Amino acid sequence: MVLPEGFVEVRVRARPMAPEDRRDAIIEAVIPLLLEHGRDVSTKRIAQAAGIAEGTVFRAFGDKESLIRAAVAKHFDPLPLRTQLRGIDHELPLEPKLAAVIGLLRDRMTGVIRLMAAFGGQAPGAPDPSTERDPDEEWIDILAELVERDRDRLAVGIPELAFYLRLVAFGAAVPQFNAPHEFGSAELAAFVAGGVLHHHPAGEPRTDG
Repeated sequence: MVLPEGFVEVRVRARPMAPEDRRDAIIEAVIPLLLEHGRDVSTKRIAQAAGIAEGTVFRAFGDKESLIRAAVAKHFDPLPLRTQLRGIDHELPLEPKLAAVIGLLRDRMTGVIRLMAAFGGQAPGAPDPSTERDPDEEWIDILAELVERDRDRLAVGIPELAFYLRLVAFGAAVPQFNAPHEFGSAELAAFVAGGVLHHHPAGEPRTDG
């Protein structure tokens, strides 16, 4: 290939990643490895997964233990789950909304259970329930907003509904409890709905007592 006379090739060097962005990228790469290997994952394998030199791992975190603690803390961060819960369409019928909630809770609990199992039940960086703020208040507020238009169908309060949804989602996240038949989120939502809804024809005013 002959370039035209006077052609000048210009190479633009990629802008280096900011330190915090680099740390976040390494954490995202290491979480799947921790789920599979726990503490035994090597820094070499971490570097390969992140597409960086092994020395970059140490420059970003100092040592492997600090990286593991940061990754576990990221995995336990409840903010992504809350954002997803808030993203459920409020215009959906109640049962599909409950199914969506159960699906998100089950995915979250499955990841937590896998991570704890990979570390033998003692994951460094995991929140301490005795010192962490009780997250129930925000979770209940999110659920209350989601089912507001269906409130008159509920035979239980929002805190009770929240408890039942988490209980069912947790059971479905434990492999031994979800076999031999793997229940889908819609099936589980129908099960919960059968226990928390008033059983009177739609549009018919309920009578209490």
